[in-house]
Amino acid sequence: MNEITSNRTNSLSDIVSRLDRVHAMAAVFGAGLTAFLAIEPTQNWLLLLLAGLVALGTDAIVRTHPRARFKRLDDTALFLFVPVLLTLSLGLFLEEVAEGYWSLLAGLSAAIPFAIVLQAEYNSVDRRLPAYGGARLILNIATYVIAFLFYATIYDFDLSLPAVIFATGVVSLLLAIEILREEALETPRTLLYAFAIGVLLAEASLSMHFLPLEGALAAIFLLLAFYLMTGLMHNYLGDRLSLRTAGEFSGIALLGLLIVVISHAYI
Repeated sequence: MNEITSNRTNSLSDIVSRLDRVHAMAAVFGAGLTAFLAIEPTQNWLLLLLAGLVALGTDAIVRTHPRARFKRLDDTALFLFVPVLLTLSLGLFLEEVAEGYWSLLAGLSAAIPFAIVLQAEYNSVDRRLPAYGGARLILNIATYVIAFLFYATIYDFDLSLPAVIFATGVVSLLLAIEILREEALETPRTLLYAFAIGVLLAEASLSMHFLPLEGALAAIFLLLAFYLMTGLMHNYLGDRLSLRTAGEFSGIALLGLLIVVISHAYI
């Protein structure tokens, strides 16, 4: 009886300790992002420093999972992309759209979704646990949100065409890794398929040069392409791809494209 009580106490202590680490990392994130948004002129090194701290903090947290088998330094690499890219995308996006006191509120409030994503990364360590399904849903949603933020920021920066193509390809490659790693493939295979998606998105951004779309509408167009490609690839790797599944993804993408076309014509 005492042993059972002791085990329960230790388990509760582990949960509290893990939540403390997540909350502490979220507090660091909120403070760092707020500082980046508040200081003028913009200090880009602050955002890069914050991204580095997020990478180290995420690595430390996922390694504490009781079922983790991380031994090498690069074992946790696939868990770092979403938290780090969330940091960079939010920083760049909010720097463009938030001003004055709103930037302070936005920076502090961003700690909440960051904590949710960080907790999801922790829960996604072991696919056999009940929390895994909810964690994957959160991470997939976060991935698509980050993709939109990056695509919108890329066009707001008024970059040259080669820079747009390169940035779109790299961001899409890194985010595709998060979607595809759910299938528990070997890391080289995951990187190979993600690279293919990155190349396709880079080509899609090239086609945008010949279409009368810009800003948010261009970002939505690229997001739809990213959603279609990752969705089809994800189901293919999981042996779930069928005509019905392909039709569902294509239908959603076409519906979104129709909304983009109508919005461009009447807004």
